[in-house]
Amino acid sequence: MPTTSRWLLYLLLIPVLLLLVAALLLRLILDEEKVLEMAAGALQEQTGATLTVEGESAISLFPTLGVDLREANLILPGDESTSLHARSLVIGVQLLPLLSRRIAIDTIGLDGLLIRVQRAEPGEKLDTSGLSNEQLDAFYRERRAALEQRAKDAAGEALTVPLDLHVERLTVTDARIETAGPGADESSVVEVEKLQAFGLNLAARPVPVELRLRFPGDNPVKLRLDGTLAMDQAAQKMAVDKLHILVEGATAEPLELRARGEVDVSRQIADLALELTLGEMRGDGQLRYASFESPQIDTRLQLNLFDPVLLALAGPEAATAEPGQPEAGVSRPLPLDAIRAIDSRAELTIDRAVFGVHSITDLALTVRASDGLVTVRPATGAIYGGSIDLQATFDGRYNTAKLATTGSVQEVDVAAALSALEAGVTLTGTARAEWQLTSAGRTAEELMTGLTGPVNATVDQAVLEDLGVEKMLCEAVALVNRERMQTALPDSSRFRDLSMAITLGEGEARLKPLRAELPHLSLSGNGRLDLASKDFKSEFKARLSPGLGELDPACEVSKRLTSIDWPVECEGQITGDPGEWCAVDTEEIIEDLAKYEVQRKVEKEAGKLLDKLFD
Repeated sequence: MPTTSRWLLYLLLIPVLLLLVAALLLRLILDEEKVLEMAAGALQEQTGATLTVEGESAISLFPTLGVDLREANLILPGDESTSLHARSLVIGVQLLPLLSRRIAIDTIGLDGLLIRVQRAEPGEKLDTSGLSNEQLDAFYRERRAALEQRAKDAAGEALTVPLDLHVERLTVTDARIETAGPGADESSVVEVEKLQAFGLNLAARPVPVELRLRFPGDNPVKLRLDGTLAMDQAAQKMAVDKLHILVEGATAEPLELRARGEVDVSRQIADLALELTLGEMRGDGQLRYASFESPQIDTRLQLNLFDPVLLALAGPEAATAEPGQPEAGVSRPLPLDAIRAIDSRAELTIDRAVFGVHSITDLALTVRASDGLVTVRPATGAIYGGSIDLQATFDGRYNTAKLATTGSVQEVDVAAALSALEAGVTLTGTARAEWQLTSAGRTAEELMTGLTGPVNATVDQAVLEDLGVEKMLCEAVALVNRERMQTALPDSSRFRDLSMAITLGEGEARLKPLRAELPHLSLSGNGRLDLASKDFKSEFKARLSPGLGELDPACEVSKRLTSIDWPVECEGQITGDPGEWCAVDTEEIIEDLAKYEVQRKVEKEAGKLLDKLFD
């Protein structure tokens, strides 16, 4: 009686013996040429592809039972611009049908596949910059009509395959897709490191798919796709389940997408549920893509974070460049052709959105873009402890683009906003503002510098540090009174009321009027701020109240001092030292006092003369 180890040996020998018997049967009843002929016929019958072999062919027993072809060429039906060449093509077959001289394809394996695609000569590149407004209107009408016609034409089209496709396993390794364009700079290469699919069919049965792509270059990008697809040729629908896409190298952090849903193949419509991850950014929502509808892309997305820095392209150049900063001295035309090609709608809710140094929380907005017209309506959120509510329209339908925005902010923490801007001035309080701005131009710079319109702002409980307005005026009064101050007054200003009307235009912010109320004086004036250089200059008139003397006896204000305007001139840079901004023009005050004294004496003498006349 054999031992346990011998039984184990017998069990291992059985499949080996069966394989040897199968090999002997294959050698007896089939030759290589016959196998090749049958395999090529079966391949054309099931996939529509024509197979030719330039190299050697051999029957393969392990690991795949079938035929191993070297230097094989595949010609796809109805596609003369694409050529496929494989260093090795293995067509695996099922054993039992083979014994009855039939071939049932079990696997298809390609190694060293080279796909060359010749891109057709392109038509003229879309350039609408030379069209008049009337021609652009006609262009939009014709494009909408063409889209409607394409939708009608596509309604009767369907994805067809010569026969019902059944391949248990498809494997592609070490493949390249070379796309050649008319110009040298229009060629591209995609490396397919691996493609594997199981149970290929068009009968709606799930097909697990694994794909690894690499886009070579100075900054190579890798794409990994895993998921399950189910194609129903009869219904022209494809189900997408557990689709996971990982992109590395395109952005500083890997981008992950997860999707599930359904694709209507004949109508070219995809309805997908999405999840995305990019660094700290997480999001989920719905996306609908419809080739022949408007909008073509319609999405609703919830994000925990939106930061353009995360979306910046990776690479050595991107690492040193400031995101969104144009090259100094360069004014680039607006990409109107690209904007006019967008037909999308997005409904977004974002926990925190970062725009440069500013952050908006609980941001909700709806964006619609079609035929060059982009609207943001509305956009609401929280900023610096307050709230923001705005609407904006970018009209790029014509070659001189227009921008319009209206909105307001409420209860904004001024100190936090100035700190984010790294401004030299320290102003505390809560601000509210309203604006209504418009602009027009052909470049982004023209749109920014051409902003015009009013901005009305008010700051409640405002305290300005490092600039004591009352101290400055009190010192001026003491100088006029020829007295020495005894009290050290604070280098800060506490306003009862601070409001300003700002008008934007010609690259400047004009403040007219600016009004401020302090406990013992009031200010009114105007000024200009250069938006590019941040230089400003302003002139104020101060009116003193008798209570100023409460700060220091030297500041005692007589009637003659309260009856004149005290000129205060301020200039400097908004990021500079506030303590060096302003000064009181004492020479003008002395002149005004002299005029007041002359006027007072004249009035006094005139009064005496009138008294005598009446007497």
